[in-house]
Amino acid sequence: MNFQDVLDKVCNGFSDNKTSQKLGVSRVMFSQYRTGRRLPSNEMLDKMVKLSGLNPVEVYLAAYAEKIDDPSVAEQFRHLAA
Repeated sequence: MNFQDVLDKVCNGFSDNKTSQKLGVSRVMFSQYRTGRRLPSNEMLDKMVKLSGLNPVEVYLAAYAEKIDDPSVAEQFRHLAA
């Protein structure tokens, strides 16, 4: 699972705009999560876990994989998140 998969599950069929409102962030901020220009804080990840019902470990691993520069290590994180 990658972080885009997490965001899709957080949205659960709703628009990014509606989801950003549920999370209490601006649409611009949510868009930055989508494009990978910004990663959410741990507090925001916790909100995403609650909204999506996903396993917290999967969400954190998918998010942290985006921070890792080494592609092979990042892929291992994504694999663990799957």
